[in-house]
Amino acid sequence: MNKRRIALLAGLMTVGMVSFAMTDNSEMLTQEQKPLSIFNINDRVRFDENRLEMNGNFHLNENNRLEVRVRSYSDVSDTFGSDTGAGTGKAETNDSTEMRMRLYTQTSTENLEVRTELKTNTYEGSGNKQYLRVQPTYYLYNSNDSFALLRAGFGYTHGTDGSDAYSFTSSSENVYTINNYFSVEGNVYYDYTFASSSNKNHNVDVEAYAYANYPLYEGNDMKVVALLEGGMDPYSFGARHFDDLTDVSGSKTENGHETYVFYAEPSVKATKMLNENNSVYLQAGYYIETTSNNDKTGSTWTGSSDKYNDTGFVRVGFTSAF
Repeated sequence: MNKRRIALLAGLMTVGMVSFAMTDNSEMLTQEQKPLSIFNINDRVRFDENRLEMNGNFHLNENNRLEVRVRSYSDVSDTFGSDTGAGTGKAETNDSTEMRMRLYTQTSTENLEVRTELKTNTYEGSGNKQYLRVQPTYYLYNSNDSFALLRAGFGYTHGTDGSDAYSFTSSSENVYTINNYFSVEGNVYYDYTFASSSNKNHNVDVEAYAYANYPLYEGNDMKVVALLEGGMDPYSFGARHFDDLTDVSGSKTENGHETYVFYAEPSVKATKMLNENNSVYLQAGYYIETTSNNDKTGSTWTGSSDKYNDTGFVRVGFTSAF
């Protein structure tokens, strides 16, 4: 089965599961999860990289919630071969570590909170980067696992290569849960960066996603679901999962441009409940994206001539709620 047939199959799966979908975003809390503190650790192996991730959502008190995420990437494309395609393959994968902490503080004003974020990236063989930003956030509405919000604030980026930058950063983020099985997401980001070289950088990114969850089996403390994530993203697969923020460091060249990536990620996930609060899971899936003119840095990919990139992945993890 060639890649175009696989892409068509993924598209048909999307259509078939539209009425049986639910978000599987690990950073999106359901109404039942919101009062809980949750810790996750998982290891995902793709044919071009390995990603070990630990993340947690900790309720410190009634008005403060802390999200922590640590990701460690390692290049395994030498093992599986380098023919994984431009955008998702060997050229995009570097050994690196990312740590991100987000503190959400509810203010005395209803629907107004402040998000304080600190992120640090460590790259093998190159400089490190730290990023701090503070964003007051106003929720236009937030109910029934759906929300719409506006963020606006300021950020500071420090690189060991001297690439310090200050920026105004804002976003409109919207998630709508259509029913118990299907949700959609649409986000718009705008940043205005004051780079250390005094060059000013405007950056606008648009994202649109759909999430699907089809229950296959439930019983004997076991749950099996078919998942599907897809949509339009400003980043290729590796960059999207590694750095889901807009580029506020001014790293895009003046003549560079971004084209959007269309992707689909079907998978099957089996979860085993160990007790009321602890579970383990195994997930296996397939990822495909368009890579034609996928230019994030001002240069055109010269790798695979195919208009699609694809890769398989396996993820195993542990979740604890407390």
